[in-house]
Amino acid sequence: MNETVGTKIPFNSTNVGKCMCPKCPVQAKSQCVSGKLTSIKDALAKTSLIREDIPGVYCSTGTATCKDLDPKQSCICGGCAIFSQFNLAAGLPAGYFCRDGFAK
Repeated sequence: MNETVGTKIPFNSTNVGKCMCPKCPVQAKSQCVSGKLTSIKDALAKTSLIREDIPGVYCSTGTATCKDLDPKQSCICGGCAIFSQFNLAAGLPAGYFCRDGFAK
């Protein structure tokens, strides 16, 4: 699957595998994210990925569906392989895609 949700970054299992969002301090204490991570293998096994099932790749899918994230914590988007592969430093927003929406 190679679906683009609202941006130039494909929302697919390859990019989910590269995504650093599950390690991000912004969502470290999120019960919502924790629950989704326990069932991520099932979510990735589906023919079509469902954005609400995947706690990450916000640069592709837009703002997080989990509402218990802590944007006061440091964002790590700049260290992500997807960030450099798609030259997201030259776009907007500059990070915090989970809060500010998909990369443009």
